Amino acid sequence: MPKSRTRKPKGKSTNPADRQRRRIGVLVDALAHDYAVWAAGTAAEEEPDPAAQADFTAFALGQLDSVKYFLFLLGAGDGPAGNLRINPRFVPDALDEFLDTDDVDDLRYLVGTLIDWVTFLEETQRWDGTAEDLAEVSELLDAEAESVGGIVDASPDLAVPRREPTEEESLAFATAAPLVLNARALLDWVGEGRPVTSDGALTPAEAVEAAGLVGKGAADPARRLARLWESLRNSELIEVEEAHADDDGGTTARLGEDAARLGTGDALGRLEAQFLVTEFVIVTCTEAGTGPHGDSVGAALMTLLQRAVLEEPVPVKVVEDLPLEAPDETEPAELQMVSLLLLDELRELAVLGLADLRKGLVDVPVAVLDAVYDAFEAPDGEETWEDVEPEGRESEGRESGGAG
Repeated sequence: MPKSRTRKPKGKSTNPADRQRRRIGVLVDALAHDYAVWAAGTAAEEEPDPAAQADFTAFALGQLDSVKYFLFLLGAGDGPAGNLRINPRFVPDALDEFLDTDDVDDLRYLVGTLIDWVTFLEETQRWDGTAEDLAEVSELLDAEAESVGGIVDASPDLAVPRREPTEEESLAFATAAPLVLNARALLDWVGEGRPVTSDGALTPAEAVEAAGLVGKGAADPARRLARLWESLRNSELIEVEEAHADDDGGTTARLGEDAARLGTGDALGRLEAQFLVTEFVIVTCTEAGTGPHGDSVGAALMTLLQRAVLEEPVPVKVVEDLPLEAPDETEPAELQMVSLLLLDELRELAVLGLADLRKGLVDVPVAVLDAVYDAFEAPDGEETWEDVEPEGRESEGRESGGAG
């Protein structure tokens, strides 16, 4: 054998791991162009926007670095002949090391990258394995995606919200959601009118009676009543006559003009249900920010709901584990209190049908996505909706009222 075949190549390591990485790099880089084209959607009939295509291409090429590392952990490229086969038996162990981070956004990006890569291999007929292997790997990755609240969308423009409720979902919420049923019960209780204080609050005796009507399943029936009462006033389903006497004797709460429509399921009834949800979310976030550790709780609750509307729901476990992630300058006991208060608020919203925690994520039911989005929408289009605080917001054409 010629000596040139036995000399160690200059500048190249003969370490098996380095050799494996080089093989994987060669294999993946050979597909880089095709992967970028696939990701950018250039197979579509219409020519994509050049700027958008450049963004997709850059995003896709960046993903391949992560793909190479995962394949290295999986053992690809190790042997006399390199290959890109993903053996489902080795995926769980590789994922444990590949996903070794506590950052939710990083986790979502990494899992999304692997899903994209497997989809690319499948759609371009490059999958090296059986259909059963593909199904098993896809199932493993889908489970990881669900556990972290979805995957990163490379699309430059994100429509909010993207999910659309079915006719059945919209009707079910507008007629049978716990929030709507409680509101309907309170409206029926008001009937021809109820005496209130000059600022529109229920008297103590009336509040006890009303709380009994709407407090089922509530950790704090009086809190639910106060928020619901204010929401009904803000959405003009209840109107308060101006007082003309110093002793409040002439102040009365009466049903608004459209109160009878709430819960009926017709077009205007559904609209009233949406108005009510928007106002209730605003009141909830505002009130959550006034109690113990209020600034942190109110801001965190807004963030969690906004992430859900953006289809980036945060795992409930993240909220539960806040004390474990306390920075050095933060007292774990303080974060423990924030965590408990946040979980209390989320469970109350879930009981009323405005949050969905069943999959271990802080999500929003599809039927109320628009209404929750409206709670944080910027007035007059001057600011981005993510930055708007709910305090002091007035619904268009609807007057703000005081808490009961």
